Amino acid sequence: MLMLCALVFWRESPVGVICLAMMCGGDGVADIIGRKYGSSKIPYNQSKSWVGSISMFVSGFIISIGMLYYYSALGYLQLDWGYTMHRVAFISLVATVVESLPITMLIDDNISVPLASMLAAYLTFGH
Repeated sequence: MLMLCALVFWRESPVGVICLAMMCGGDGVADIIGRKYGSSKIPYNQSKSWVGSISMFVSGFIISIGMLYYYSALGYLQLDWGYTMHRVAFISLVATVVESLPITMLIDDNISVPLASMLAAYLTFGH
């Protein structure tokens, strides 16, 4: 999924950067923090914790903004930061909700999170 995202949306669009940040940064941090501190589980999915989901949202957002800033500073992306912050927060929320859903028997979150992030970012940024 990440290779597909990188091939289709790499430097010309924020979609690829956000998708990679949400999967690698957001989901990775959620797993670590959720396992360590996640005693309070989400009611509709007992294998996921509130603290893991919150850490996914926050870290996915921060890493996405950091990577977008880096690519913007290098001149690959021209972004209106007022709108970008809101859009990335929305995409982080979508990815966090998808990651928290009890659908791992149907589709692994390593596929569903990048797909949801890619779709949300594509629709939000219009690229």
